Amino acid sequence: MTIRFSVLRTMASIAAISLLSTPALADVTWTFGGINPPNAPVTVASKKFAELVTERTKGRVTVNFYEGSQLGDGPSQIEAMAAGGQEGYISSGSNASNLVSEYGVIDMPFVFRSEQHFLNFMKSDMAAELDKKLRDGFNVRIIATNWFRLPRVFLSRESCIASPADIAGKRTRAPNLPMFVAGWKALGTVPATIAYGETYMALKQRLVDMTESAGEQVYSSKLYEVLPYITDAQMMYPQNSVYVAESAFQAISPEDQKIVVDAANEAGDYFTQLVKDEEAPNRDAMKAAGVTFCDMTPEARAQFSAMIASKKADFEAQKLIPAGWWDKIQALAD
Repeated sequence: MTIRFSVLRTMASIAAISLLSTPALADVTWTFGGINPPNAPVTVASKKFAELVTERTKGRVTVNFYEGSQLGDGPSQIEAMAAGGQEGYISSGSNASNLVSEYGVIDMPFVFRSEQHFLNFMKSDMAAELDKKLRDGFNVRIIATNWFRLPRVFLSRESCIASPADIAGKRTRAPNLPMFVAGWKALGTVPATIAYGETYMALKQRLVDMTESAGEQVYSSKLYEVLPYITDAQMMYPQNSVYVAESAFQAISPEDQKIVVDAANEAGDYFTQLVKDEEAPNRDAMKAAGVTFCDMTPEARAQFSAMIASKKADFEAQKLIPAGWWDKIQALAD
């Protein structure tokens, strides 16, 4: 464990201990953050969550949501939660890997064969073990994971991606998440860590050649303007999680805890429906703007998957995935 994470763990423990001697507050204001632009479905749904909590608790818990990385990038926000600097964060379920590295399995490319395979993992004892480590060790509780997104696609500048040879040696944008970087390397690319909010400009300035994105974010982020070839790689099956600081959660009444959890799941259903409703019109708008969409063949996906499988020992050695988990995950395939 790094010194930084040791400090975060200690601060999280202090926050939890101090909670025992602090009476619950009658009225609290929570600061929640996100990294997406105002029109992104996750931003719209996050504001819905904030409204539901504030309304249903009658102001006992007021949630203020800050979009577009106003509170910092993803890793900074989730670490701020662990240190008690903010009460909540809504974004990718894999962001927790900055605290519990094994969460990176969510970002292991081409490991899940289908969305159902991924959902089987999310309901497994493995996922429950990770949630407990995050809550007990870093003061971060996950209260909803049902914010389902579209599979991750490849975005490229000159042509669609038909095989691993098409991305070999290319500079690729990666978030500052260990498994993402390791996964891109395993696929033969040269990853460059760039914050989400800086991705568009980095692509426009040709600092990187390509990127990936959850399907629903391509339109709202306008990435298609600089990378007009979109390949349905189904690289991953992402979802968003609602993270709440455990100390803040325990400081409210059981009644309000239930309201918060129910609101997070209701907003997740709302988000998932938004994504479905916007998929076709957004795709049509991108086609009208000159974007080319391509499907990836099962054979090509199998080639990418084989590249990742050949590196599973490396992932285990880097403690990005616990020993034996690869086989356990494959056994969950539908």
